[in-house]
Amino acid sequence: MPLTAQVARRKGVPTLLVNGKPVPPLMLFVNLVGEKREAGLSTIRRAAQTGVHIVSFVVHFFPWTPPGETPNYRPFEEQMDAILKENPRALLLPRFGLTYMPDWWAKQNPDEMMLYDNGERGYVSMASEKWRAEAGDVLRQLVNALESRYGDHILGYHPCGQNTGEWFYDRVWEGLLPGFEKPMEHAFRRYLRDRNATLPTAEQRKAKGKGVFLHPVAQKRLLQFWRFQQEMMVEPLEEFARIIKEETDGRKLVVLFYGYTFELSGLPGGAAVSGHLALERLLKCPHVDILCSPISYFDRQAGGAGGFMAPVDSVQLHGKLWLNEDDTRTYLSKPEDNYGRAETLAETLSVHRRNFAHIATRGAACWWMDLMGAGWLDSVEIWDNLAKLVKVYEQILPDRTPYRPEIAVVVDEASLCALSYGNMVTLPLLSRMRYTLYRIGAPLGLYLLGDVCSGKVEHAKMYLVLNAFAPTAAQRHALKELLRKGKMVVWFYAPGYIRGNSASADNISDLTGIRVVEREEIPSGMAYTEPAAMVSKAGVDISRQEEFGVKEPLSPGFVVQDASAHTLATFVATSEVAVAIKRVKRGWSVYFGTLHAGPHLLQRLAKQAGVHVYGSYEQVVSAGNRILSLHATQQSNWGTSVQLPERSTVYDPISGEVVGQRVMSLEIKLQKGETWLLQLL
Repeated sequence: MPLTAQVARRKGVPTLLVNGKPVPPLMLFVNLVGEKREAGLSTIRRAAQTGVHIVSFVVHFFPWTPPGETPNYRPFEEQMDAILKENPRALLLPRFGLTYMPDWWAKQNPDEMMLYDNGERGYVSMASEKWRAEAGDVLRQLVNALESRYGDHILGYHPCGQNTGEWFYDRVWEGLLPGFEKPMEHAFRRYLRDRNATLPTAEQRKAKGKGVFLHPVAQKRLLQFWRFQQEMMVEPLEEFARIIKEETDGRKLVVLFYGYTFELSGLPGGAAVSGHLALERLLKCPHVDILCSPISYFDRQAGGAGGFMAPVDSVQLHGKLWLNEDDTRTYLSKPEDNYGRAETLAETLSVHRRNFAHIATRGAACWWMDLMGAGWLDSVEIWDNLAKLVKVYEQILPDRTPYRPEIAVVVDEASLCALSYGNMVTLPLLSRMRYTLYRIGAPLGLYLLGDVCSGKVEHAKMYLVLNAFAPTAAQRHALKELLRKGKMVVWFYAPGYIRGNSASADNISDLTGIRVVEREEIPSGMAYTEPAAMVSKAGVDISRQEEFGVKEPLSPGFVVQDASAHTLATFVATSEVAVAIKRVKRGWSVYFGTLHAGPHLLQRLAKQAGVHVYGSYEQVVSAGNRILSLHATQQSNWGTSVQLPERSTVYDPISGEVVGQRVMSLEIKLQKGETWLLQLL
């Protein structure tokens, strides 16, 4: 019987099934054409001994040959043969690029290649119909060739493209603007159903509107263009996924990089230049099984959060499996490898545990990665540690339950397209905000606005609505309903500011229930919390002052002028109210006029909302599926108390010891960078 792999819901959780049986979605990535081939082969053997048999690998070659020539599949076959020699039980997940055209093709089709604002050409245009058709044909041939020989070992396929293979527009980290080529213009005309439409010029794309926002009327065409560019990235991905399913009779997985809403908000041009803001559309594609990204390259070191790049919990809600690429630079990497390198064996083990807790608590997936093929994972100690993590996942697999955190972090793709070019808003509000969010002391869920407004996230008690600048009428109504249901909704900067053709502070006031007025500019977005005596009527205990926000002037700016709202913080430069809380209907509405927040204040608000807070804001907390993990972000010479949500027997799977019998709290002492991974029995 041919190998069958699929992702299906089991007890409400996306589950990897191989030949109909649930298996832990834990994998290895090897680079056998990297620096140390023998280390890669050794790592395959170590993983197999641990019970990790799924192996992802990359082929830096695609069999795109001139008409009449026979495709060469040897680069694929050589790696597959090598992996199977080391582990005959291996399940293979080949990764390959589809946008890296051979020179002969690019020379024959120069107009099909991407055109940047500096006049240079790049990879093939995502809008090229010629490329899409030919890529589909080549993909069909590849899948058929590999299935005919290795079908009983191939778990699925991982097509890649554009920047680092991760399906966002190439060179946007450099500040270049793509999308000036003829295929993109033709596609834009079809998108608008206007045969005379032209692409926005570089000057138009970078033009300011109403401060940091596009003008909803004068720049409507530019807003349409940013939305269109997201669609152009996703359209071919849907087609490639359909082809793989057709050629394998639906028996194999389709894996894609996509959805980096948080990470790509740090781009110099902002998230709208990325092509990654059509996740909501891609989640509706029935042919995609797994979406993935690396662990965030921001704040991933020992003592950091190791957070997600994407709204991963929306992915899981839609029945797709989220996969984290854990490419930790271990102690076996070079000192110059950077990106949060774990400098010692102890740090390596701790970071792997922290990262594992993020995925296991929500029933997600990961592969441990030696990106450069340099032997990063070729260690007895590393695999002894990973073996214990694999065992934990095996234990929770039969009885996993949906992840239901009490804090929901909410992002809106459409609103990101309504911002002017640049990252003044997106960098602090979405990318860097993760630093604070992971230090509240309670687990988080990361969701798309559409899922919150459609009622899929009713379990949360506190909603941190980061960037709902331009919600639809239906979304405005749904957000107001959260307050009627007794929830706490925390709004940032300009919630609901854009409403149809208008952009005003009145729209913010209408949505939040807190009267906000507009300033042409806030001299500094930095704010500080007020003493506790000033906020006691709101029930929020601010036991210490805290400064947060950004130092750059912000336009437009907004301040609270509402006598019935209680002040929580004021702007440093003007002493006007920056943060306020107010009873609205049965819930709490909290407005932040800043692009950032302090972890201490957010933790106090979480407690006010009834969220169970496990520990101090000095710890990164993961909790779910009877797993609790705490990762220390600061050095401490004294212990701290960890509060459990219910009386539990607490087991340490790393040491093999029971550390608490039927307890409600634990006293722990963690050094910076340490992870305590526990099971609640």
